[in-house]
Amino acid sequence: LLTNPVAADVSVSLKPLTDRAYVTRDIKTPDPIPEEGQEEALEIMKTGRLYRYNVAKAEDSAVSKCEMEISAYTGHKYCVGLNSCGSALMLLLKTTGLPHGGKVLSNAFTFGAVPSAIEHAGGKAVYVESTMDMIIDLEDMELKLKENPDCKHVLISHMRGKLADMQGIKDLCDKYDAIL
Repeated sequence: LLTNPVAADVSVSLKPLTDRAYVTRDIKTPDPIPEEGQEEALEIMKTGRLYRYNVAKAEDSAVSKCEMEISAYTGHKYCVGLNSCGSALMLLLKTTGLPHGGKVLSNAFTFGAVPSAIEHAGGKAVYVESTMDMIIDLEDMELKLKENPDCKHVLISHMRGKLADMQGIKDLCDKYDAIL
């Protein structure tokens, strides 16, 4: 039986959560968009210039300016704004050398953008089971890596506020020479 010990109606004594990261707030409660962001979005919508392609110079578009700000903030030379998480995942797989038909390990308990991105990148998904805690099962992951020695990509999604054991996943990726 799965329970949420963080829920107010459950009385449980918990050990400190120190073995990995946990989300402890209600993930269904969104953070409000600051008023300044709402006003800026409204101004952009008033102009109708929502894309980098309908301005005189692409560098002057809101998208390009946002990319430049994120690049400066993160210290990366480049930043590309995309339309969706699925597009970002597909581009990630393509830019990390996924060959056509290449295998990609991913958790079976995921959302539609993950297998869709693997497919659009030309890959073939190899699904890893989840634990009762709804995170990727590291024992099954290692088994799948052993069974698929040609699998060199691992794509993880965190579902419903359940964060995977990323250190354990990284250790397995290092051990089997897979890109995380």
